[in-house]
Amino acid sequence: MANIFKEINNIDNPKKKVEFIKKVTLSQLPKNGPSISEFYADQNILVTGGTGFMGKVLIEKLLRSCPKIKGIYVLLRSKKNYTDEQRLSKILDIPLFEKLKKDYPESLSKVKVIKGDISKLQYGLSDSDLEFIINEINIVFHVAASVRFDDSLKDAILINTRGTREMLRILKQMQHLKVFLYTSTTYCNIDKELDAIEEKVYKPSTNWETMINAAENMDENVLSILEQKILNKYPNTYTFSKNLAEEIVSENCGGIPTVIFRPTVVAISVKEPIPGWVDNFNGPMGFITAFQVGLVRTVYIDGDKKVDWVPVDIAIKGMIASTWYKALEQSERNQCLVINSSTSDLVQINNSVMIEFGASTAKKSPPSTLLWYPFCFYTQYKYLFWFYSVILHLIPAIFLNILLKFSDQRLNLFKLYRRIFYANMKLSPFSLNEWTFKNDNFKSLHAILKPDDVEKFSIEYIGMSNQERFDLVRDGSLRYLLKDKNFSEKTLDQRLFNLKM
Repeated sequence: MANIFKEINNIDNPKKKVEFIKKVTLSQLPKNGPSISEFYADQNILVTGGTGFMGKVLIEKLLRSCPKIKGIYVLLRSKKNYTDEQRLSKILDIPLFEKLKKDYPESLSKVKVIKGDISKLQYGLSDSDLEFIINEINIVFHVAASVRFDDSLKDAILINTRGTREMLRILKQMQHLKVFLYTSTTYCNIDKELDAIEEKVYKPSTNWETMINAAENMDENVLSILEQKILNKYPNTYTFSKNLAEEIVSENCGGIPTVIFRPTVVAISVKEPIPGWVDNFNGPMGFITAFQVGLVRTVYIDGDKKVDWVPVDIAIKGMIASTWYKALEQSERNQCLVINSSTSDLVQINNSVMIEFGASTAKKSPPSTLLWYPFCFYTQYKYLFWFYSVILHLIPAIFLNILLKFSDQRLNLFKLYRRIFYANMKLSPFSLNEWTFKNDNFKSLHAILKPDDVEKFSIEYIGMSNQERFDLVRDGSLRYLLKDKNFSEKTLDQRLFNLKM
C-alpha cells in the first residue's frame, strides 16, 4: 500500500517538468493556408455513428468551433414510430449541446438526417440520398461501428469490415471530397508481437475479402464454431474486424486524402463542452460507476499494468485537426495518415493506483445512494476472482434480493452480477495486459496548429493531476450516468453521513 501512495505522489508531482512534444513527425503546412475553422467553412460533412459517444461530441465541437460549416449530415437507421425530426431531437436534447444552444442557437438547424444502415450494402441509401452524398459532401467522418466485444463474428464483419468497404465504394464516386477520416482503435493490432505499435497500417493475418464472403454466405453456426480458430490471437471479434477494416482503407485510399484515427479507451471529457461529460457504461466507465455506489467489490485485473485512456474532447480535437492537416498537406497524398491517439506516455497510471484513487475519491465525496461501502479487491488470478465474486457479489445478492422482495422493490441482482462477471471476463485481455503505442503523429498535431487554432484545437493533455482526473470521473459518472440530482456541495455533509452509516 505504501508503494501505491508513493507512486501516486510521484505521478501528481507538479514540480516534475514534462515535455509534451519530443519529435515533430508531421510536415509544416503553408503559412498562407486556412486555419481549421476557415477550412471547415462552407463545407458539407457526413458523419456516421452520430448517435454514439464520440459522434455526438464530434458534431457539437464542429458546430461550436467551426460555426461557418454549411451542414452536417448524420447517417441514421430508420426506426418505426419515430420521424427523422424526433430522432434528431433526441440526439440534440442532452446536456452536451447546452453550451452550443446558448452560443450558436441557429447552428442546430444545420444538422440533418440521411437514412442509412452501415450493415447493409451501399448502406441501404435511397437513390436521391446517394446522389446527394456523391455530389454535395466534402468531408466524411466514418465513426460508426459495433463496439460490442461479444458480437458474433458474422455481425462484426458485416458492420465493421464490410461497412467500411461500402463506405470506400461510395467515397470513390464522390465529386467534391476533400478528406476522409476512418475511426479505428489502437487495439486492432495487439495480435502482433511488437515492442510498440507504430502509427502505420500492419498487414492483417486474414484476407478481408475472404472474411466478408464468409460472413455473407457461410452458415452462422458453422462460422461460430470456427470463430476461435479464425480470431487466433485476437481477444474478440471487435478488434479482429477493425483490423481487417484498416487494410481495406489502406488498399483503397489512393486518390483520397485519408486519416486512420486510432483512439485508445475513450473516457470522459476533460474540458469541452462540459467537464466530465460521458453518456455510456462501456468499458471501464461501467466498473468505475458501479464501484462508486458500492455495487462492484471485485475486479479481474493486473494491478501493475498501465491504463491508456484518452479524454473524448482531446480525441475529437485530434480528429478534426488531423483531417484539416491531411486535406492540406501535399507530400504524401496517396498514403494514409495514421494517428495513435494515446496518452499513456505522459499520463501514466496503473490499475492499482486507479483503484486507490477511485476509492479515495468515492469516500471523499460519495454519491447520494450507496448499495454498499465502496471498496474493491482486485486480482489477476482467474480462480481467485471467481472466489471473490461468490463471496462479495453472489452471497450478498441473495440477502439483498430477500430484503428487496420484502420492501416491494424489484432489482434482479443475480442478473446484474452475472452481467458484471461476464463483462470482467470479456475485458480481461485488456485489464491483464498492456501495450505501448507510438503517438508522435498525434502529439505533432499540436505543433503544426496555426496560432488562431491553438486555443480551440490543441490536443495537449498534460497539466492536470490524476486526482483531478478522478474527481472528473466521479462527477461525470454520477451526474450524467446515474443522474444523481442530489450530488452537490450542499448535500456533502448528508452524503458523508450516509457513507459512515
